[in-house]
Amino acid sequence: MKALTPVKIEGLFLDYDGTISPINVPREQSGVLPQIESALYQIRQLVPVGVITTKDLAFILPKTPFAHVWATVAGLELKIGEKIVTAPGVEPALTRLRLALRYAKQHLADDIIIEEKRDAMGQTIAFCVDWRQAKKATAVKSKVAQVMACSEALRLEVIKYEGQPFFDVYPFPVDKGKALTELRGSFGLKSGVMYMGDSKVDNPAFKVADIGIGVLHGESPSELDCDYYVRFEDVANLFQHLLENNLVFGATFPEIERR
Repeated sequence: MKALTPVKIEGLFLDYDGTISPINVPREQSGVLPQIESALYQIRQLVPVGVITTKDLAFILPKTPFAHVWATVAGLELKIGEKIVTAPGVEPALTRLRLALRYAKQHLADDIIIEEKRDAMGQTIAFCVDWRQAKKATAVKSKVAQVMACSEALRLEVIKYEGQPFFDVYPFPVDKGKALTELRGSFGLKSGVMYMGDSKVDNPAFKVADIGIGVLHGESPSELDCDYYVRFEDVANLFQHLLENNLVFGATFPEIERR
């Protein structure tokens, strides 16, 4: 537990799905809840706000206009001002990634969604396989396992989520903690950095944040390496209390739950 006393928030960095946007909705319906968005527009007038997400830049930019900076595809691409930077090592791995993607498209049924995550140039640098809408769950598991095995055999990074009907494939291990370090560094933030997320991919960012808050919902994993918890339905109220308290965070906020 890092934050035992009140801390003035100097920068707010956020995951997207399950943190400021409902987790279990179709991609085309995804969006930041109005109350959360309204509070974030107010917060951005006071401190830097950033988004660190597994979504790609083309998807997330129009969804989060209140942010100042973005780390997309779990940190493989950063947007700071007008500058967009792709992580070194992505390009050499793309041939293997394309082979895995082709295999997935050839072996998975149409009711399994393959979400391609593209960089600013439009080339696919990661992908997600999502079988939440699949009609035949038993048959799907076998096919999905084959795609996972193919991806791992190609030395790609496969991230599975506890109890979830989807997984991500990246060219190499991703690190949201490194992304957070780079984004906070772009503002020269030495302290007072809060990070909020809802999955194990967020754990590295929790570790480097000054305050890490895990967001709880029906699909949250059993363990997050955060300092505190807040329920998804209470996120807007938490932001409102931060604003009312001049962005001084306190563990006594009614929305906050200790680990």
